[in-house]
Amino acid sequence: MKKLKIAMKYILAIVPFFSCSAFALIMEGTFSGTAGQFINENMHVTPDAEFFHENQNEYQPVTGNFWYDTDLSGPAYNDVPSLDLAVYSQERDWVHVTLVDSRGESLEITSGGELPNNSKNPKDSIHIQRYDDGSTFYDSLSLSYSDFGPSPQPRVSGPFRSGGLRAASDTPILEGRGLIQSFELSSELNNNEPIGSIYFETRGLLDGINYRGDFRVQLNKFEIHARDSVSVPEPSSLLLLLGPLAFLFWRAGLLPARLRA
Repeated sequence: MKKLKIAMKYILAIVPFFSCSAFALIMEGTFSGTAGQFINENMHVTPDAEFFHENQNEYQPVTGNFWYDTDLSGPAYNDVPSLDLAVYSQERDWVHVTLVDSRGESLEITSGGELPNNSKNPKDSIHIQRYDDGSTFYDSLSLSYSDFGPSPQPRVSGPFRSGGLRAASDTPILEGRGLIQSFELSSELNNNEPIGSIYFETRGLLDGINYRGDFRVQLNKFEIHARDSVSVPEPSSLLLLLGPLAFLFWRAGLLPARLRA
């Protein structure tokens, strides 16, 4: 019993270190705006039928929320060296933007939803940019999804699904070019001008029927913050914990005889 108490003392001392040493930071936020004109060609055959139903959301208010996992983003890169830009893009399901209409119907604009992927590598991306040419300035944060099927002209003839959200300001709002950001935007504080936009486009063939959907949203409110969460150990941290635990049990003589031999 004495050996067990000693072992437990050391275990309790090292567990907090491993349990807090690795966790994913989730960024999240909300937005609201007004939808524009809808293109609705046979969208009733798709799982998105309710959101497109009779174009009821044309010129109507919408709300929504988003979140992304900074641990799954991969390293930043800049594909346009002349711009002050950071791009995070991965073939993983790490960015989520959900639009909600006044009836409570929702549309996930940054995933394939219930439909199969059009390609083998749909991408979630985030662009963080500061533009300043001396006469024009803006900070912007963009979240997007792209899934284009094989076609020489993907947007013209091939199946695809893409969507995105962009928030922008003509005053500084970004904290560097990293994924951890915190700010609020409102049209009321911007001469009632839109402070961002949402787009959604899709085309495909389902049950022998060609469909197409398209719309835009002008945003009037947007906010982003870090999600309050409890640190959850990652698998790699738990594996690192097993070695010290086995050693402590061995020193305390608590391992089965066949493992001590």
